[in-house]
Amino acid sequence: MMGRELITRGKLPGYRYSPGVVVGDTAYLAGHFGVDKAGSLVAGGVAAQGRQALENMRATLEAAEMTLKDVVSMRVWLTTYDGMPAFDEVYGAFFPVDPPARTAFMVENLPLGAAVELDAIAVRDSSEVKARLI
Repeated sequence: MMGRELITRGKLPGYRYSPGVVVGDTAYLAGHFGVDKAGSLVAGGVAAQGRQALENMRATLEAAEMTLKDVVSMRVWLTTYDGMPAFDEVYGAFFPVDPPARTAFMVENLPLGAAVELDAIAVRDSSEVKARLI
């Protein structure tokens, strides 16, 4: 039987959740926000919060001995579709080639009053792209 490893790095105070759970070679990352170490949203809207959320996600993955290159799927939650181009530019800087599968959702509100929230699934040592279907 495979156990769970809880990654608590970056946990927001006052909430009952784990920022990441690792089972075998797979990491399931909870919603990550664009917050600083004190848990406050960074200023600058979707682009700044998206950048910080991806940095926070990177740190959670490092705690699990993984990298962003191991991410195979990501969900993006935005409070307005108008923010998608700004987020997409930031996303492209973190995933310039062979990005993970991604789904985007537009929602009315996010916790903390955030403009963007990200969650992901990563698989250890999956960064090499072996085949492409065109």
